[in-house]
Amino acid sequence: MDTNTLRIVNLANRRFKDTLNDGFKLFTQTYATIILPLALFQILLIILDIILLTDFRYYLSTLETTYNAIMDNFYDGLTLTTNEWTFLTNYLILSYILIFLQNLIGALIISFAICSVSTYVYQKFMKEEISFSEAFKSSFNKKMIMVILILGIGLPLSSLLLYIPAIFVFVFFIFLVFTYNLESNKSPVSEARAIAKGGFWKIIGIFVINVILIFIISFFFNLIFNILSNTDSASFIATYNSWYEPTTRNYGMIILYQIIVSLADIIFAPLFICLLTALFSSLKAKKDLNYLHQKGYYPIKEIYREEYPLRQELYEKNEMDDSILGIRLKEKFYCPFCGYFISVPKKYCPKCGESLHFISRQNED
Repeated sequence: MDTNTLRIVNLANRRFKDTLNDGFKLFTQTYATIILPLALFQILLIILDIILLTDFRYYLSTLETTYNAIMDNFYDGLTLTTNEWTFLTNYLILSYILIFLQNLIGALIISFAICSVSTYVYQKFMKEEISFSEAFKSSFNKKMIMVILILGIGLPLSSLLLYIPAIFVFVFFIFLVFTYNLESNKSPVSEARAIAKGGFWKIIGIFVINVILIFIISFFFNLIFNILSNTDSASFIATYNSWYEPTTRNYGMIILYQIIVSLADIIFAPLFICLLTALFSSLKAKKDLNYLHQKGYYPIKEIYREEYPLRQELYEKNEMDDSILGIRLKEKFYCPFCGYFISVPKKYCPKCGESLHFISRQNED
């Protein structure tokens, strides 16, 4: 039993709140290194979105008056003409296309952004020696195409179906941002899916916590910004609208304004990848540990003495000839997940609740 295996046991036994704590600690430890590339990707996203979609948004805004008038007639119970129905259909289709294009641009850029730092953050979390420049360069390889196709394009496409399929694509394959660049992994997609199995609500929880925290910070930041800049005044609104008018369009001011209102997202961009890294490491450790058990490889009892100290009398009671779990399982053994001493065979560990069926099956074999 080496130190690496002990670390796998520790990670596999992390509770969700412990994983969150690990993620926030990782955020503070790696922030100074990864904030620059992630911030640049966030700014690039804003620039591309504005340059590519401003004309589209402006055209839709010119149709809003007619759309609102038709909807008022519809709510009042008036019969709509064929032309009005056609207009509504076209307007909704165009709006749907705009949302899809926004999601597509966002998913592509964010996929690149996360991949660019995922290897570095993961290896730092695993306490491996690596420079950021090396990790950054190694992130851009041909296997990244899988991430772009599934998360960068597959997510926006699946979101067209009322976002429900997009949730499953996100949960099942979000760990692909890590597995695609693991040297020991020959099937990144299958590995990502296998690690995510059983962690559905934890992945959703990480995403929701990240969104809520950034939303709260962004809300108060923009509230202060609006008060200081008086964005509700008629003069500011007129100036803001002039930036979008084709004859007086000012892309520079539009981009600058969007960067300011998105400052919270830019500053806290590293939070999600750090939380996700901690969760990925824990779920991957559980998967790897289960693989070791299936191979009949169990941690030596002495390793647990250091990490999970039990009462001395329990050690003395178990000092016979069962130094390796798997011997005399019918009498007593230590839980391979938390190290708890189990004197009577059970299907589940009394302390951590993990299933011990695989030990029973192996004993029967």
